[in-house]
Amino acid sequence: MKNRTLVYNALLAAIYVALTVVNPIGTMAIQIRVSEMLAVIPFFNRKYIPGIILGVGIANLFSGLGVMDVIVGVGIAVIAYTISYFIKNVWINAAQYSLLCGIFVGLMLWMVAGIPFWFSFVTITISTLITTFVGTFIFARIGDRILPALK
Repeated sequence: MKNRTLVYNALLAAIYVALTVVNPIGTMAIQIRVSEMLAVIPFFNRKYIPGIILGVGIANLFSGLGVMDVIVGVGIAVIAYTISYFIKNVWINAAQYSLLCGIFVGLMLWMVAGIPFWFSFVTITISTLITTFVGTFIFARIGDRILPALK
């Protein structure tokens, strides 16, 4: 990995963590994670996968569920970015990422916190769809001005 790519990945991880940690409604069943707008960046350029995965892992350490949330969050990102290798449409990838978040976070919250699965699934899927679609729109329009070689 080139130094410049390493620096961009570190910055993405730090921004993801900061946006998640300062967000008062970034965890549990009803969450709006503004940081999920950044999760779509690897759908535009795969070289930014490590930064987002690192950011997800670190940010989820700060949730009330700790290591379990880290495993689930990083697992979702790995699965979504693996699927995106085969699907090149960024909008479909944002949707499949949101659906994976709804399923796996919903299951985790049901198993660990006793929150009804369908409630978590619906609220998390919808909120993640909104934030990832906003992120996809932003990065499709001006992403190349923010990160090199994004388009």
